[in-house]
Amino acid sequence: MSTATAASAPESMESFAALFEESLEHQEMRQGEVITAEIVGIDHNFVTVNAGLKSESLIPLEEFKNDQGEIEAKVGDFVAVAIESIEDGFGATKLSRERAKKLAAWLDLEAAMNEGRIVTGMVQGKVKGGLTVLVGGLRAFLPGSLVDMRPV
Repeated sequence: MSTATAASAPESMESFAALFEESLEHQEMRQGEVITAEIVGIDHNFVTVNAGLKSESLIPLEEFKNDQGEIEAKVGDFVAVAIESIEDGFGATKLSRERAKKLAAWLDLEAAMNEGRIVTGMVQGKVKGGLTVLVGGLRAFLPGSLVDMRPV
């Protein structure tokens, strides 16, 4: 390596770092926005994801388990995550897979309503005035006046 190249290497690294920081500033990320992240590690309590932000984020392992308690993801998978906070006070961005799944379910329910599709759910319990029903992973209220106990 020549001395001219060696002298310009630190200079180019500094300019690259400055350009990288500037590109992050121009990204308009908002709380609640859903982005894609790659799973880069899984341990006993957390899943580490890289969403192309300043640092990797930790998401509780529980958010990646199905109803049987099995982990539904592996290293290298790309998953949808929602931004819960851009800055949590420690320089990290807080992400949530659960919130992204709920948002997708909500959008699906909204589309079903707009298209007039019938949705099905599982009754979870009885509350004053009706029932709680799990529909697409979301808890919903079914008024007692709309309950029909006859078999279909």
